[in-house]
Amino acid sequence: MTKDAFPFTGAEITKALNNQDVSVFRQLYDTCSEELYLLAYRWVKDSSLAKDLVHNLFVHLWEKGTTITITGNVPHYLYRAITNQAINELKRRKRQVGEDILQFQSDHSSFYETADYILLQKELMQHLQSLPPRCREIFILSRIRELEPAEIAEKLDISLNTVYFQLSTALKTLRQILPVKKSLR
Repeated sequence: MTKDAFPFTGAEITKALNNQDVSVFRQLYDTCSEELYLLAYRWVKDSSLAKDLVHNLFVHLWEKGTTITITGNVPHYLYRAITNQAINELKRRKRQVGEDILQFQSDHSSFYETADYILLQKELMQHLQSLPPRCREIFILSRIRELEPAEIAEKLDISLNTVYFQLSTALKTLRQILPVKKSLR
């Protein structure tokens, strides 16, 4: 959902929400939901919660659509909205949240950093499909779910060496596919 590829202006979305236009709302959801999920997941580190936050955002847009006015960049508005929801949820859960998260700046550089992160995550998820199933599973547990190799070995009932070998294989394959500037941990 890059700035240039987004199919609607703020005025078009505002009008569609005010008129409760189902087809435009569906297009908005189809265009934005995946990227919003990735951003929400980045904040809350919980897949189920990230999905709920995206769902709640779209429910809010639909229910309050007659009173919402989007004047600027629509993707930026949605990124900011999902970020605010994630931060509020983290506060609600009384997690220890660093000042950098609470001080999220809505300037252009942070918007483009967020967009770059989301695009990298989306590209990475597509390339993960080319990995063998077990290798993909171990990579996701390690790099996305942030489990330690010993935890993965115990969870999957495999040896620690197998985990290291599969991670090495996944990283080697992904490094060949992804551009150099997009580094993996």
